[in-house]
Amino acid sequence: MFKTNALLAAALGAATFFACQQPSTPATPAGSPLTVTMVEVKKEKCIRDSVCAILNLSYPVVTGGANAAATKSINDSIQAFVYLAAEADPAWPMPQVFDSAIVKMFTLLQEDAAMRGADAIPMSFSNELTSKVVWQTDKYLSLEMNTWSFSGGAHGMYGTLLETFDLNTGKPLLLTDIIKDTTALRPLLEKGFVDAKKKESPEDMANMTLADLLLPEFKVLPLPAIYCIVPEGVRFMYNPYEVAAYAVGQTDILLTWSQLGALADKSKWQ
Repeated sequence: MFKTNALLAAALGAATFFACQQPSTPATPAGSPLTVTMVEVKKEKCIRDSVCAILNLSYPVVTGGANAAATKSINDSIQAFVYLAAEADPAWPMPQVFDSAIVKMFTLLQEDAAMRGADAIPMSFSNELTSKVVWQTDKYLSLEMNTWSFSGGAHGMYGTLLETFDLNTGKPLLLTDIIKDTTALRPLLEKGFVDAKKKESPEDMANMTLADLLLPEFKVLPLPAIYCIVPEGVRFMYNPYEVAAYAVGQTDILLTWSQLGALADKSKWQ
């Protein structure tokens, strides 16, 4: 299963909305080359012009491959994350689940608008998911899936999921599958974390240390739960609130094969 934070459940009801019908997955002969197709789902229901509940999802569907069970396992993992991104009830089958999600979001939008009062200007609520393939060989597949949601409050919430799947088993790679010595990895990640923040804001972060950036409960940078293989090396992700305050933002660290050196065997993944 994907490694991610839980979102909200949803309920089904009648609604008027604009929707992009989910295309059916084409039948693919067993043993055919593995193909990744992006499915687009768009739904919208408004309480007035420009104040709407918006569901805009793009997620991958995998077909083909040498191992049908492995392909199904990958799609099951993707689907589980789509349910979370849509803030939908997994008890409902796709595509009905998206109807459930837009109704739930619209109900929350109405409640928020009523609470704000007639003089306030309500804001649209949205759940968005974008996806892409970042690395693919005949043995492995790396996916990136980015979420954004806003359902009231001071700010929206966003995050990125990275995952590398073994196409023979359908299972995601463990960090220890990629990195030989995770203890030796930590100093590289800590330096990468600080360097990433300084690159984003050279003036504001010029004198920042790792201790300044991390939440008080962390004395060292935890090993990442989110990572994947890319052509250049291994990419690691720390999402907002995971190890640092929301204001610190998301931290995306790429450690190249050269930087990793003996910690990772590049030839194993080619």
